Amino acid sequence: MNTPAAVPPPPWLDVWLEAGREGRSFTYGNPQGLLLGAGDLVQVRLQGRAHAGLVLGSLERLPEALEGKRMQPIEAVLQRAGVDPRWQALIDAVAGACHTSRFRTLKAALPPGWLGQRIRSGGQGRRVWVVHRTLPPADAMAPTTTARQQQLLDELERRGGSCLQQDLIGSGGFSRGLITSLETRGLVRRESSLRSGGESLRRSDAGAGAPQEAAAQLTPAQAEAVKEVQEAPPGQCLLLWGVTGSGKTEVYLQAAAHELAAGRSVLLLTPEIGLIPQLLDRCRRRFGRAVLEFHSGLGEGERVATWRRCLAAAEEGVPCLAVGTRSAVFLPLGRLGLIVLDEEHDGSYKQESPMPCYHAREVARLRALQEGARLLLGSATPSLETWRSCQEAPAGSSRTRLLPLPERIGQRPLPPVRLVDMRAELADGHRRLLSRPLMERLARLPERGEQAVILVPRRGYRSFLSCRSCGEAVLCPHCDVSLTVHRQGQGREWLRCHWCDHRQDIGGRCGHCGSTAFKPFGAGTQRVVEQLTAELEGLRMLRFDQDTTRGRDGHRRLLDRFAAGEADVLVGTQMLAKGMDLPRVTLAAVLAADGLLHRPDLRSSERCLQLLLQLAGRAGRGELPGEVLVQTYSPDHPVLRHLVDGRYERFLEEELTLRRQGGLVPFRRACLLRLAGPSASLTATAATALVEMVRPALEAAGWLVIGPAPAPVARVAGRSRWQILLHGPEQPLPLPDERQLRQILPQTVSLAIDPDPLEL
Repeated sequence: MNTPAAVPPPPWLDVWLEAGREGRSFTYGNPQGLLLGAGDLVQVRLQGRAHAGLVLGSLERLPEALEGKRMQPIEAVLQRAGVDPRWQALIDAVAGACHTSRFRTLKAALPPGWLGQRIRSGGQGRRVWVVHRTLPPADAMAPTTTARQQQLLDELERRGGSCLQQDLIGSGGFSRGLITSLETRGLVRRESSLRSGGESLRRSDAGAGAPQEAAAQLTPAQAEAVKEVQEAPPGQCLLLWGVTGSGKTEVYLQAAAHELAAGRSVLLLTPEIGLIPQLLDRCRRRFGRAVLEFHSGLGEGERVATWRRCLAAAEEGVPCLAVGTRSAVFLPLGRLGLIVLDEEHDGSYKQESPMPCYHAREVARLRALQEGARLLLGSATPSLETWRSCQEAPAGSSRTRLLPLPERIGQRPLPPVRLVDMRAELADGHRRLLSRPLMERLARLPERGEQAVILVPRRGYRSFLSCRSCGEAVLCPHCDVSLTVHRQGQGREWLRCHWCDHRQDIGGRCGHCGSTAFKPFGAGTQRVVEQLTAELEGLRMLRFDQDTTRGRDGHRRLLDRFAAGEADVLVGTQMLAKGMDLPRVTLAAVLAADGLLHRPDLRSSERCLQLLLQLAGRAGRGELPGEVLVQTYSPDHPVLRHLVDGRYERFLEEELTLRRQGGLVPFRRACLLRLAGPSASLTATAATALVEMVRPALEAAGWLVIGPAPAPVARVAGRSRWQILLHGPEQPLPLPDERQLRQILPQTVSLAIDPDPLEL
């Protein structure tokens, strides 16, 4: 994917440096005739000091203000991004759509650590060791191989066959001596390279390995879907709409196999890190070391190594399959034939901060069109935007083709949904957190050898702490949100903010009335686990939330324990509902569903129904039938009626009708301008000035300007937050670029432009 040699080298380059509050770009000469492109890292001089600079682009002529002046030269190349013109065009398109600079977009697209290079003597970077898994001799896997040696070999296999030695020793916890012992036996090979210069991995390793698992037999609906994907024209977008358990992943894999066999690469995205382990394992069993991994759970060196493996594979014409989360949509894959977004409705695909505030689905659409790839969106509960695109082509886009998978594999039935009216429970004198039907069903799990998942909207021990004397909730001193009660060990409790991570002891006096009488309210995952353990003796529990899945492979380890039968019940937050395939789970339950139903947001009904249907789909995926219990004080809510009926299509049609009649998204567009600063008055004044600047052009183009107003959470980490909502037609937003908008703001006030925000 490197720039072709026939292209003449640019005489001048636009280079970004960390200079000033947010950095800025400078013009440098290119007397050596270096072939450089956007994303390359170079060594330059600024005021006599060596700096690592990011190439933003080339200049065929000098800006008028610099004509006749001598430009400082590029001194050395530190790292080559190696991307082709189509990738650079994608960066420009995303920057334009998100109203931000090319630099911010490049920074979001390149792997973390790319810009963190330090200038060393001669600008040659530092030498690192890369460990490669080799094909061993016939007796290499003799019984004398220790368990620890096998763990290291398995770890290398999991990482695609190659890894930086420093990552194996650091995050992996393996010793240098262990690596040396395997090298002596010919099981691994070590190779030295420059971190900031040459490639970290040998090109011949990209795409190596052989399949270990045969493709599954397809149902007629799956086979038709695979055929449609294979025969779709380049740039076509398709929606694989299948009920939970209908085999969407097998369609992805067989469509990917077709592309790889044709010499084209595949990009497979999933919304959460927690979904990576199961998906990655399936891909590697099917495609071996052709599979690459890219997400925030990897170290910086590992993500840079994955980037370089993509480049190496592209240069050799070797196809590969990359599995990752949102940011993997920018990987420099060569001859891209297919992009897959699993659970395309999920809000985690949206980058809300920092800028650019892009949506991976829309970036994937742009990339598929530019590179002639097919885009396959998969979901049991597609978003309104995607469903509308299947019914009609929105302005400026083509229609999405619908591929239905109406039945589960083996024609297993969808689990029935039972609503538990908590008002009736309370009227009968049952005041506990868990209803009697749920307690009775959980008590029978061990004797049946079955498992259950329970969704709790909030992690922690208690939702919040309130003063019994005056009723005031204990708030975070830095944010306008209540603190959550957490508990550890011998009943020790403390308070924690889930926005800024502030922590404090419970002791002390109420800041409002001075009382020391506090009472905890609500329940989080921690409290539910404790109560279930106390009331149902012998029931084994595991928590699945951000507090218990921290660290490397935290999601994988916990899910592996549950799948191995170490617990009967998995209690967790919303990540429970997303894509897990656990055949022994026969019960899915929801506590306090009302907290999901009554959110003040335009998309609250859509999101709530998606979450509940996804959770319901975790039950009954194996041979045993499943069921769903939902505890609520609002059993007549329209969302719950759709949940019981299981007619998600009817909900989409009704919701689209209401949105069309009300002139709301997706039939109109929205944009949110977010400002934050240390002073509430200064931030409010800046927001008012910004409105005065943009209002004339927006209103002339038919856009409505709402605000400025304080954000729903008006203060986070000590910074006051204000917002301006723009609402208008399905046309490009007539908004000045980010740099022009920032010029009228004080330096202490930040600005984020969020086109098509998910929360309104």
